[in-house]
Amino acid sequence: MADKYRMTSYGSDFIINHNAGGTVGVYKTRQEAKQNIVDCERDDLMLKTARRLVIQAVGTLMRIHRIDRRAALPMGS
Repeated sequence: MADKYRMTSYGSDFIINHNAGGTVGVYKTRQEAKQNIVDCERDDLMLKTARRLVIQAVGTLMRIHRIDRRAALPMGS
């Protein structure tokens, strides 16, 4: 798996960038920057887990109520 975050130095600061192209933040020390990468990776994992749980919950409700995905979509979608 490719790293999603990369750290570069800019003068005396350290910049964290996301592979999607956005700057995550600028930090005064390498340690602060590394800790932020760890925090971002943990947040990414929690978000991925939450998405999986929602998908499973929706699938379960659809089976319980015997509806297909199209019927489960909100009106106007």
